[in-house]
Amino acid sequence: MCYLYIVKMISEDTLLSYWNKVSPQELINILILLEVCLFHFRYMGKRNIARIHDAWLSKHFGIDRKSQTMPALRNRSGVMQARLQHLSSLESSFTLNHSSATTEADIFHQALLEGNTATEVSLTVLDTISFFTQCFKNQLLNNDGHNPLMKKVFDIHLAFLKNGQSEVSLKHVFASLRAFISKFPSAFFKGRVNMCAAFCYEVLKCCTSKISSTRNEASALLYLLMRNNFEYTKRKTFLRTHLQIIIAVSQLIADVALSGGSRFQESLFIINNFANSDRPMKATAFPTEVKDLTKRIRTVLMATAQMKEHEKDPEMLIDLQFSLAKSYASTPELRKTWLDSMAKIHIKNGDFSEAAMCYVHVAALVAEFLHRKKLFPNGCSAFKKITPNIDEEGAMKEDAGMMDVHYSEEVLLELLEQCVDGLWKAERYEVISEISKLIIPIYEKRREFEKLTQVYRTLHGAYTKILEVMHTKKRLLGTFFRVAFYGQSFFEEEDGKEYIYKEPKLTGLSEISLRLVKLYGEKFGTENVKIIQDSDKVTYTLHFEIVIY
Repeated sequence: MCYLYIVKMISEDTLLSYWNKVSPQELINILILLEVCLFHFRYMGKRNIARIHDAWLSKHFGIDRKSQTMPALRNRSGVMQARLQHLSSLESSFTLNHSSATTEADIFHQALLEGNTATEVSLTVLDTISFFTQCFKNQLLNNDGHNPLMKKVFDIHLAFLKNGQSEVSLKHVFASLRAFISKFPSAFFKGRVNMCAAFCYEVLKCCTSKISSTRNEASALLYLLMRNNFEYTKRKTFLRTHLQIIIAVSQLIADVALSGGSRFQESLFIINNFANSDRPMKATAFPTEVKDLTKRIRTVLMATAQMKEHEKDPEMLIDLQFSLAKSYASTPELRKTWLDSMAKIHIKNGDFSEAAMCYVHVAALVAEFLHRKKLFPNGCSAFKKITPNIDEEGAMKEDAGMMDVHYSEEVLLELLEQCVDGLWKAERYEVISEISKLIIPIYEKRREFEKLTQVYRTLHGAYTKILEVMHTKKRLLGTFFRVAFYGQSFFEEEDGKEYIYKEPKLTGLSEISLRLVKLYGEKFGTENVKIIQDSDKVTYTLHFEIVIY
């Protein structure tokens, strides 16, 4: 708070003089400190303040605000000690008087104080960063805006959207972001797509906000991004923004972070209205392209309901995401998005072999792209010894969607190293050598001998592990069960079908039975679930039955 007070009260000339004296790294450290301030003084909201206070009362007094009948404690020193411990652990509640007599008015007052503090901090940081971009515009434009200083300035702008802000400060934040896009178009629309991708992701999240003014501002900002992209290409297309928005929507759905479907549909309607009422754009293809984009987004959104429905069913969720990844086989970026999402879910469920295979497919996809651009000697066929399914990555199309894909040998190298890490965690030591055969020639060409040493050290470790496993014969890669579902009224076309379920090591029959009973009991009612743990002939009933053997 003292730092922010100094930054706010000091004259602009003095501040600029100080910035000009420090080294580039110190300048970035100053910006990092501003970002930390935004995070620390973020607005948590009245409900969160009340929740924290209720939890504290429950812990230290054994009451809540609705039942404040506890008599005064005699041990005053004990109460004071508890309060001091609580105050030292608080992140965002500054002045709330924690006592058994706290009322709704106190909670409201505290929320007001925190809201005002968050707004003051937000506006101070916003003024400072706006002044900084004016003073260092030339440095920020180095390498078309792809430099460490620009990255940090951009991160601070995104931090306003990531951290809780008051409604008042958000209006100023969106105005500043509009100016930022107009001032640095090359950073968004030329070269690497990182900034444009991250920007689309965060703004789309704001399009689902419960606050209508925030949704309107976010919709206007997204429209401005499309329009500026269209102008930047001399009114030919806004392909980059189009693709990154579709990818961001897919990521939000995959992360189950795209809540408020009706609110998001409303935001799409606002964007369409902007396009239709924009007179300078009437005679161009821009309104039609915007309409096409919103139509494609609605198509992608159809998966949202299914994602929500199967959120607690990892097998069905993965199967749905696999279908989506397969449907985007011709579009590298979208397929990569869904494969990455599948890998995250597999890791969350402890399925490291499956996650590693997702990484292998992503690496093969990038290798195929580079091979077609004559930037890498081998395409996806180089991965055939690992899995015959790798041919799926050869289905990408040479169309406009590939024009804005910026993969490189460096990206492929990072993905191959990710494959090695994933395969090691999965205990698939035999496959590591196949990936290493693709990594070694790259490092040899670059004469990076230290990296080569690390690769061969990893290979030595993998071969040692293989010998150890062969000697001890102790390696459990999972337990497999055959599961059949019966119940026409519940499963329809799935009735009578059998599936292979892979469970973690040493999973017993009783464990998977309990998991499936709980899962389908919550879905269809416990009274309708029956587990049969043998292979006898199943008699059809009004209930549905799960046969495990």
